[in-house]
Amino acid sequence: MTGGGAVHLGVVVVAAGSGDRLGATAPKALVPLHGRTLLAHTLAGLAAAGLPPAVVVHTPGWRRAFEAATAGLPVAGLVPGAATRTESVVAGVEVLEASAEVVVIHDAARPLTPPDVIAAAVRAVPLDGEVLAAAPGVPVADTLKRTRSSEDRADREVVTTVDRTGLVGIQTPQVFPARVLRTALSAVRDGAELTDDLGLVERLRAQGALDGRIVVVPGSVWSRKVTYPADLALLELLATHADPGAFDPHAAEGGVG
Repeated sequence: MTGGGAVHLGVVVVAAGSGDRLGATAPKALVPLHGRTLLAHTLAGLAAAGLPPAVVVHTPGWRRAFEAATAGLPVAGLVPGAATRTESVVAGVEVLEASAEVVVIHDAARPLTPPDVIAAAVRAVPLDGEVLAAAPGVPVADTLKRTRSSEDRADREVVTTVDRTGLVGIQTPQVFPARVLRTALSAVRDGAELTDDLGLVERLRAQGALDGRIVVVPGSVWSRKVTYPADLALLELLATHADPGAFDPHAAEGGVG
């Protein structure tokens, strides 16, 4: 098994998104891409990376549709999601086997994540306690500007250019020692929401409650997240080509363009 032989992995796929911004009439994870659903692509990628069947956190009220969509696919269970991503992750982690030593959290909205990227993220989390979490990332290519808005104008004003040296766009899967993730999730206050799961661990580390490294492994343009129709159109095109390989998050830092 990927991630270190005897290490017991627990896998959660977050697939509870409504698909509203995509303009879909069904949950995002059930939207078709290149002949099968986003969720089916995601589960196939995890299996190709050597991971065990995943717990799928589905859109509330759509269980039967998800049961039909995952028939014959490597799924360990289905649980309904919640109002926020963090609460949905909690719902999935709660039903993992207690023996899971490392937990992998992956988004169904990143259906074409290459298996080698998934495997690299898992390998980056040994059980020696040095690493608190790992995730794939790609260098930020765009020039970044900090802006401010005005109540009487529709546009925004540029305040300054942000130094992008060392900045990366974080993807999934995000991988954690089980004890670290459960500690981070137990510290979540009702209604708290962060844009990714690494943020939970970052916050506890900043408070001194956890000590260790949070690492980034090379990600891939294939791991693009489906949010808007243009994202789906781009992935439809990418799905017809071979994976170009991962991006080194330490390469091409700084510069303009």
